[in-house]
Amino acid sequence: MANSPSNQPSLAKHRRDDLEEAREAYLLEHTPGLRECDAAQHRAFLQIEDDALARHPDPTPDDIAAAGAAEAALPSRKRTELQLRRSFESLAVHLSKDAKRKRKSFVQRGQRAWNRANPTPLTSELERTLTVAFMTLMGTDCS
Repeated sequence: MANSPSNQPSLAKHRRDDLEEAREAYLLEHTPGLRECDAAQHRAFLQIEDDALARHPDPTPDDIAAAGAAEAALPSRKRTELQLRRSFESLAVHLSKDAKRKRKSFVQRGQRAWNRANPTPLTSELERTLTVAFMTLMGTDCS
């Protein structure tokens, strides 16, 4: 059953993937400064992700215990309100999801800010022009 045709990717998909990789290599080769820009972006995004993890770490068992104690000290009505807000998830699950959400938001804000401050040398017009040139070179229909 593992070798049934329905489980194997089609040859057309492999061809599209190969063609897309070749197109990306062509764009890197024919756009001045794109390789350096991509490398700088990659380094910056890795740093942003590291900063996000440092700023919003996963909760430790001590953090979870402290949050549980703080919640237990609340009046019953307030405690129920907090539990409803998190859909009665346990504190461990909720705090973990909250940290991941905050990290993701931090990373996205940082990446958008970096992209605004460092525009790519590959404009949409240049990408279209180079893609048409690549497809013509490959003898493939561009439509």
